Amino acid sequence: MGELRRLSETLGLEVRGCMEQGRRDPSGYLGGGKREELRGMVESLGAGFVVADDELTASEARVLERDAGVAVVDRTELIIRIFEAHARDAPSKLQVELAEMEYLLPRVRGMWRHLERLGGGLGSGGGAAVRGPGEQQLEYDRREIRARMEKLRSRLSDERSARGVRRARLRESAVPKVALVGYTNAGKTTILNRLAGAGRSTEDRLFETLETTTRRVEGGSPSGASSGFTPDFTLTDTVGFIRKLPTQLVESFASTLEAASDADVLVLCADASSPTFDEEVSTVKDTLNEPVSDGAASETGKPIILAFNKVDLISDSEAGRLSSRYGGSVLMSALDERDYGCALLLDAIHGEISAARERMEVLIPHASYEDAARLYGMAEIHASEDREDGVLMDVSLPAASVHSYARYKVAR
Repeated sequence: MGELRRLSETLGLEVRGCMEQGRRDPSGYLGGGKREELRGMVESLGAGFVVADDELTASEARVLERDAGVAVVDRTELIIRIFEAHARDAPSKLQVELAEMEYLLPRVRGMWRHLERLGGGLGSGGGAAVRGPGEQQLEYDRREIRARMEKLRSRLSDERSARGVRRARLRESAVPKVALVGYTNAGKTTILNRLAGAGRSTEDRLFETLETTTRRVEGGSPSGASSGFTPDFTLTDTVGFIRKLPTQLVESFASTLEAASDADVLVLCADASSPTFDEEVSTVKDTLNEPVSDGAASETGKPIILAFNKVDLISDSEAGRLSSRYGGSVLMSALDERDYGCALLLDAIHGEISAARERMEVLIPHASYEDAARLYGMAEIHASEDREDGVLMDVSLPAASVHSYARYKVAR
């Protein structure tokens, strides 16, 4: 219910009251007595909406709306409206519109009940019933919605093809790929901004980010190290997950699952101040294990760094318990410029990148300077020495690039 409150407030609604029932009534979502209680609560609190934490059928919504005396919005429509308000790029807007059409199609009948009551009687000859204006309008609306859905699916198919081309280019690159994944509002975009200077919006709202964003994080000397050079890597911010994700919005997460599938390292961001972060982490892991568009599992075999963000919102003792319970996790506050958590996260990322690489010594002649220069930003350079016959380098190379430098390898 706390999450439903956050969803409502994200859309600008003020929550006046809360009601729960242990079972779902098949006719009106809430039982008859509870619906009477709800109407009394609505009237006493002066509420203008009722928000349900599940997707309602058209008949459930009608009964609940009739008995409550105010408009009823279910969880699916609420999340669709949030996506609609936050969609910025063209693909996100297309995905949200398609989700809206899919949600609306089985509910069109309720829009024309007033017309159906005016028509649909017997024909002038007393024979079979003819279609009334409500039924005619209903069929017309359904045709229009289906036609619009086909256009949207076609345009989204083109977008998926273009996205596939971009993914192929990234796969060919030797630059390591890191994806930020996590529950909505865990602070992924703030972390992206801190590590890559992306300048993305970080308002405290659920689903503030609805499109994947990839930025390059430049390498350099790792924190606390006096020598060596860490490689560049790409960092991708993704759409935040949520429990009971509406099926109509699955398409909106396609690029997120693809980014997780293509990544070499996953950073699972969690809100340390959330009272339900265990459930949120489980939701993310379960969703990542769903097949992506090419049929591959997105998480299998990938190193995962667990990063607890927003530790500034919890006490030192709570942070200590968190660190003990989740050994190896990174505790951080991405908004706090004085916090060392971002540096620790960078070290953890570079550690995972290095672990998946092959270390070798190479002697590159001065005449092949371009090959030596290319290693900066691609490989982890542990040591470098200029010699008369070339540059002697101790490097950790990505597996895809080992064969390219095999001819320079120094035999020991």
